[in-house]
Amino acid sequence: MHDLEKIIDKFQKLVSPNFCNDLAKRVGFIQRSSSQIKGYEFAQAMMLPNAFLEAETLNSLCVRMHNINNACNISAPALAQRMNTINAKKFMESCFGKMLKEIFQKEFVALSDLPNLATFNRVLIQDSTVGELHEKLSPHFQGCGGSLHGSNAGFKIDYIFDYISEQFVDIYVCEGKKTDQVLGGRVTGMLQKNDLLIRDLGYFAISKLKEIAVVGACYITRLKSDVNVYKNINDKKPIDLAKFIDQYSHQGLLDIIVFVGIEKYQVRLVACKLSEEVANKRRRKINATAKRKGLTVGKKKAHLLDYSIFITNVPENILSSESVMASYRARWRVELIFKQWKSCLKMHIFKGSNKERFYCLLYGRLIMILLIGSMTSILMHYAFLLGKELSAFKFTNYLIADHCFFIALQKCKIQQFINKLLLDLPRRLCQEKRQRLSLRDNVRLGQNYYNQRSFNQLKTELAA
Repeated sequence: MHDLEKIIDKFQKLVSPNFCNDLAKRVGFIQRSSSQIKGYEFAQAMMLPNAFLEAETLNSLCVRMHNINNACNISAPALAQRMNTINAKKFMESCFGKMLKEIFQKEFVALSDLPNLATFNRVLIQDSTVGELHEKLSPHFQGCGGSLHGSNAGFKIDYIFDYISEQFVDIYVCEGKKTDQVLGGRVTGMLQKNDLLIRDLGYFAISKLKEIAVVGACYITRLKSDVNVYKNINDKKPIDLAKFIDQYSHQGLLDIIVFVGIEKYQVRLVACKLSEEVANKRRRKINATAKRKGLTVGKKKAHLLDYSIFITNVPENILSSESVMASYRARWRVELIFKQWKSCLKMHIFKGSNKERFYCLLYGRLIMILLIGSMTSILMHYAFLLGKELSAFKFTNYLIADHCFFIALQKCKIQQFINKLLLDLPRRLCQEKRQRLSLRDNVRLGQNYYNQRSFNQLKTELAA
């Protein structure tokens, strides 16, 4: 586990007294040698995963800083005075920048368990998650507002992730009101030839799809219901897509070249008719959302709820119709990561009404995310060699539940921590055998919205 040791060693240097104290002085967070706070205890209190993030207070931070450095016996009001400054933000921002640099210097190794996606260099998934903040932060972080549950103050994290290597590619924090369509342009400069980009409908914009194709990359996305579809480029009247699928599909599946939007942009359209059970479930969800927002579902959108409709520029000889739909399922991986962030790292809970304090807490948790994500990728490879699949959720809980990682760092027992981690991994940190397949199994086996094979058949293929 040399790679794991290297990652933890880099993190140890990041939170070491020498590095943190020097950095704190350079950015002006520490200005006097007699200061009770030296820098490293503040950084460690912010960065190290712990089980009490949702109940984090200034007083609990003071207690943790004192446990890290017994000479630091600062009060909560005194900590607030130091923390609510631009220099505190600069200090934590610099620590985050250093962690980003260390992560990007690491060579990413692709997992070899997805042969159906092996033709792509990377399979990038872009998605976002939001969190609410104290109302007083609304001048700096405007929330979505508008709906019954909208907040006047909130933030959004836009995240780009490589599904092949299970590695983070980019992370960006902005005010909550910024739309996914606006954020969708960020990925264009990161794309490389032969990448595959998968995103949900929030990012849908035909102009952005063109930009993806220009750099030689591919995309898979759902089609928005309000986008006109034309069978031929010279057609003036769009088709009734629901009727068109019923008329031209073969056994409920359609794969055809069409032209979409005002620009009549050429795309490959893949669609399948859903089971009545799945379609009804979608209707209930859409109707509930519309009712909550005081809206009504249009007839065109209601008719299309019976179908799963995708557009892509991946040629059929690279991904079949079924593989296009199965590959889109990989997008759910980032949703699981967001669930892990919120359940374990409480990324949606930030107390306080001061902007600099929020930034300090935010950068600390972003560093936790980078650290845990890097370790997860390495352990995914290790579990794969054992014929198992790591549960990232269990691993994150393992790190914070009894503060084992924090204690190992404090007592300089990292090697003992790694040895115990590898011993526990097969029994306690992997996906359990169950009566349904994991997400990665489904993507690997091409399990999609159209071809629902029996569970026994899928188990046989997986064993092979």
